[in-house]
Amino acid sequence: MSSVNRQDDRTAAARIRDEAIARFGDVGFQKATVRDIASAAGVSAGLVLHHFGSKEGLREACDAHVAAQYGERRNRAVDSGNTDAFAALSGLREELPHLKYLLRSLREGTPASARLFDEIVRETEALMAHSVEAGVLRPSDNLHDLVVLLVGWQFGGLVLQEHIARAMGAEPFSDELVVRIARASLEVLTHGVFADSGYEDAWKDFEASGEPPPSAERL
Repeated sequence: MSSVNRQDDRTAAARIRDEAIARFGDVGFQKATVRDIASAAGVSAGLVLHHFGSKEGLREACDAHVAAQYGERRNRAVDSGNTDAFAALSGLREELPHLKYLLRSLREGTPASARLFDEIVRETEALMAHSVEAGVLRPSDNLHDLVVLLVGWQFGGLVLQEHIARAMGAEPFSDELVVRIARASLEVLTHGVFADSGYEDAWKDFEASGEPPPSAERL
């Protein structure tokens, strides 16, 4: 159901942007039309162009909003200290149009999707630095690379959502799938998977010395 059918206090520009996020996420940037977005927002196509200049300008506004909201939502969660799983699940439901938008954008592999990925990395790096200060995360001496890898893991899982859902026997984007992914992810992020730091220590030594571990010499 279009969000224009329920009362809210958003500006026309905000309604257009939100409907564009939903439409781009559903059918992709190329197939979505300014006319369809305008109709869903309850405005004229001319007003869309008045606010955003072009369809590409509208996409840029959507990218900026999605990236900013991605960081703001997670910063609020860190600041609140709330670990309520039901609240987190509710928040993910609200975020679903943005996640579908990100999924569609990353699949397109365009310069715009590259800029969006880079902006998500910047937002996440700021978020993780804030989380370290708040005592939620352990500090890292390699924060930027860690952030890039975690964002890649997260959105790689988003791009492969249908395959992950099939392997887990659940529906894509369903509550069941979200809960199971969250539990597995939190186990990895909280406890790790290796029994000790042997592998990490070996790679740190290799990075420092340039000499491969003894076991690598046999490969």
